[in-house]
Amino acid sequence: MSHPACMIAAMAATNRLDRYPVDDHGNLEHYPSRVPVWGRLRPEQDQAWSEGNEPFAATLTLVTGPRGRTTPYFVWRDTAGLTYPMFMTDLVDVLMCKLVDQGTVSGLWQVRKRGQNYGLALAPAEPADKTSAPGMPRRGENGHA
Repeated sequence: MSHPACMIAAMAATNRLDRYPVDDHGNLEHYPSRVPVWGRLRPEQDQAWSEGNEPFAATLTLVTGPRGRTTPYFVWRDTAGLTYPMFMTDLVDVLMCKLVDQGTVSGLWQVRKRGQNYGLALAPAEPADKTSAPGMPRRGENGHA
């Protein structure tokens, strides 16, 4: 049975976000880099945006954990080299619901927005991993309840 936090994480990740800011290489931006300029807004067409926000499967590796403008976040890199920021609360969901092996995790992901910031999260349909950590017996193995 999956951990209750995983169901909450899936519900929390649900949003109606239909696009998100990307840089010229397709990396998810934690904050739109081209909109605010010296206290005024530039035309939105200067900002590059994704063409949608459909859940996608990817294997991610943790890269770093810089501090943002108001909150710490973490940066993941996929196998194609694209990077994705993740809010601390969403990292907790990943740790509770997925098997992270030496900083690498596979899953179904979707971008979400909190305030003015964007980050990757487990997609609402993503089930929790059923496997335990390497070397750890599962419940019922080796005579353990």
